[in-house]
Amino acid sequence: MKKSQKKENIINTAETLFYQHGFHAIGVKNILEQAGVATMTMYYHFKSKEDVIKEILIQREKQYFQLLEAKIDRENGINQYVESLINAHLEWIETEGFNGCLFLRAKQEYEGINEEIASISRDHKKRLLNKIENDLKFLKAPNSLSVQLSIILEGITSMVQILELDKVKKTALDLAKSILDSEK
Repeated sequence: MKKSQKKENIINTAETLFYQHGFHAIGVKNILEQAGVATMTMYYHFKSKEDVIKEILIQREKQYFQLLEAKIDRENGINQYVESLINAHLEWIETEGFNGCLFLRAKQEYEGINEEIASISRDHKKRLLNKIENDLKFLKAPNSLSVQLSIILEGITSMVQILELDKVKKTALDLAKSILDSEK
């Protein structure tokens, strides 16, 4: 079934605005003006701005995990897996995430205000950690590596805000290599 183009316009516009300015800084009126849709159209598809945010986070997570699944190499050993994981995350940041993590931003802005949004954000990070843990089990690698790799990914997301992408990539890969070397 084809999604409504107006609903997609609302989601895409809201995601861009939230990502640029934060969730609380953008109101429904801003979204509607930028998306070129009427108020009734928005409320036909969503009960509230918070429902738009939840939909954005759910879609964003789905896209991120699809990218990981398409790019990660689990077949050629732990070194190739780690390099492909880091490169996939860097590709995501390059195309979708140069302004930090939308999930962490949502958690920060909605913790104690809207538990459902904060929970979606926390659960996303837990699912990523679980995914890495499961991949490591498949590779028969130490489970302790999952937290270390998650920290590298989070560090990449943060550091591309202030450093050149190539420098962050090289440093992340070097760090991962030194961790893997110490596990031998």
